[in-house]
Amino acid sequence: MRYIKSCAVIFILSLFSLTVYSEEEAKEKFPKVGYVKNEEAIVRAGDNVNFENLCSLSKSDSVKIIDRRYSWFKILLPKKAFLYVNKDYVDLTSDEKGVGIINASNVNLRAGAGTRYSIIGQISKPEKVSIISEDSGWYKIEPPYGATGWIYSNQIMLAEENEIKIPEQKSEQKKVEAKPKETTGSTVRLNANYPAPKGNLSIITPAKNSR
Repeated sequence: MRYIKSCAVIFILSLFSLTVYSEEEAKEKFPKVGYVKNEEAIVRAGDNVNFENLCSLSKSDSVKIIDRRYSWFKILLPKKAFLYVNKDYVDLTSDEKGVGIINASNVNLRAGAGTRYSIIGQISKPEKVSIISEDSGWYKIEPPYGATGWIYSNQIMLAEENEIKIPEQKSEQKKVEAKPKETTGSTVRLNANYPAPKGNLSIITPAKNSR
């Protein structure tokens, strides 16, 4: 009887801890900037170690954090990460070398060359993609802006707020006083080489299925 009571208490305390943790997560504000603590920090396709490795980051690399799920940060993928798209849904362009145009709607972006790999997001026509190479009927591409991966939170040191804001040069302040610039979306400075913004990308929960 004591054993059953002990288990019940532990279960209730666990539920309470999860509830408190979830509430703390909900209060967090994103995006944030963080810096990698150690060499070879792995960015994965999902929020646990069973998901595929998308790339490895080096110590002091900066990342833009857009969400958290328990002990994992969701980040924008840097250019050193690679995704894959079925070549049947990409038309090569004759005027731009290494560039393809998506020819269908909701085409899956995957973590590897095959349908067994996790889906990172979906992309639709007429979006352009930068092609790195071809592998067994799949194109290896640079991640479009908005594509995300996951990194374990203990690999990241969050930047202080005063490190995130881009300082204005005094010499330019007088010039812009009459016409202030909008700073929304420009409050972070990233050392990582992120791809340029693109529009026709939807981010979905990592999964494994068709196309």
